[in-house]
Amino acid sequence: MASKLNTEFNYRYQVIGETPWEKIKTLKGFLVGRKRAAALEEVSALKHQAKVLEIENSIKIGALPHIILNLQADLIEAESFLDDQKEAFELNRQEIAILERLLKELYEIVEPTRIPGYTDEQMFEANAANEFTVWVAREIQAEIIANGRPSPAKLRNAMSNPYSFKALQLAGLIPTSASLLEGNVDPRQIELRPVAPDMFQNLLTDHT
Repeated sequence: MASKLNTEFNYRYQVIGETPWEKIKTLKGFLVGRKRAAALEEVSALKHQAKVLEIENSIKIGALPHIILNLQADLIEAESFLDDQKEAFELNRQEIAILERLLKELYEIVEPTRIPGYTDEQMFEANAANEFTVWVAREIQAEIIANGRPSPAKLRNAMSNPYSFKALQLAGLIPTSASLLEGNVDPRQIELRPVAPDMFQNLLTDHT
């Protein structure tokens, strides 16, 4: 029985992407796949027509009976899938409509945030730190709800970059008294020091 690859609920809430830009990236990938699948409808129709013409021509030129019978068997086998294929292609069209509608909704949300002159791909890159920060924040929030405190592993994720660390502090998920440590760039000087405060300050002005 034919069925959609994904429901609208899954596309709207379950696909990869914590932020609108990342969801657009994911949904555009799905849309490409669904449109590619839609093209197979025409391929299927052409192959069916070609098989019918091949049988007609074989009969016309007096081909050997076993050749004609094999061609007819191939046609019967192909036609046995037609009803299921027809339903699948219709469901695929519905899925394309769902994806296009969701993408339209998301673009209405994100367009005001587009950096002037940036393509979608450049915006996906610019949004990477934001996407990661929301992801790790929700991971930490889930652990606090479930266990009362975040795990060391998720806190280590948060320490991977100063953007996320500062945002999590501002959200109250990491104590403001905690310092993000960094090493010395000189391998001969093994030491640890807090990330400079001016780096955090610069985070507020990036891409503005």
